[in-house]
Amino acid sequence: MQNLKFLAALSALAAGALAQDKITLANGDVLTGTIKTMADGKVTIASPLLGDVTVPMTNISDMVTKDQVDLQTKSGDLLKRRVVGLEGGNLRLEGDTTSLALDNLGMINPPAKPEPAWTGSITLNGLLTDGNTERRAVGAALDASRRTEIDRISFDAAWDYSEDRNKTTNAWTLNQRRAGGGLKYDYFLSKRWYSLATARVLGDTLADINLRFTGGVGLGYTIIDNGTTGLTFEAGLSYFNENYRSNTPSQDYMAARVAYKLTHQLSDKTKLVHGVEAFPSVEDSRDVYLQAKTEITTSLTASMIASLAHVMDWDNTPSPGLDRADHRIVLSVGWSF
Repeated sequence: MQNLKFLAALSALAAGALAQDKITLANGDVLTGTIKTMADGKVTIASPLLGDVTVPMTNISDMVTKDQVDLQTKSGDLLKRRVVGLEGGNLRLEGDTTSLALDNLGMINPPAKPEPAWTGSITLNGLLTDGNTERRAVGAALDASRRTEIDRISFDAAWDYSEDRNKTTNAWTLNQRRAGGGLKYDYFLSKRWYSLATARVLGDTLADINLRFTGGVGLGYTIIDNGTTGLTFEAGLSYFNENYRSNTPSQDYMAARVAYKLTHQLSDKTKLVHGVEAFPSVEDSRDVYLQAKTEITTSLTASMIASLAHVMDWDNTPSPGLDRADHRIVLSVGWSF
């Protein structure tokens, strides 16, 4: 009876060992447990006796998994297969795909990718002076974007309001009322190329703009994207419409859209962003509008930021009697998300 119990226990132990993942090392040692992951040429297996053990792939002569595992190739393709062996520099797999070259294996059981989330910032600025000059001003801006593996959505909006008090009449006189926003959609065609659709609106009381609307499509190309510096260039066609607050006749035409954007991480906390977006008319070379913006943003705390920006708007054919160029320098504080 004792022999029967011993044999039953031994059989159960053997069955448990067979029901585990198994790695055979080049020196003949065998590790059993559960393969957790493989990355950077190293396999981590959770052993019931030894805990997590990490072994270089070059030291492994054979590998077997009891269940299917996720196999990610270096090109990003994902296979879900059971590994039944290692032979001649290839993983032998169960199913239609019978082998996978180790040179083409990126990861085993790669970590789950985080869900795409909106990132951006909300900033506020204000000014209040009293004495020889009495002025009150306030402004707000929002920038947000959401990126997935296949596309990117970007949104921005800004509002500025300012007025001065006349010492003689004590009346407040408007000297800035401006609001606008833009929406852009990018669809990635390859690692560097993407197609895009964009729309933008603006109202500016002192520039006599009741509504300026642009909307178009085009192509973009990522010139640099190395984690520290990013540079993109875009070109396409856009519909341009400008409606004035005065009796000046509105104008609309087809325009080319040419834009570039440079981002550079100056330090762990400080970033430079510079961009230009131009709309030269394809119908009349005199009609050109562009906006150039340069901004430095720095982190004050984990979520609080401060920014200093210079924005120039250039309209080669403004409303009669108005200047072509508007310059704004804005110091803001806000929050990133």
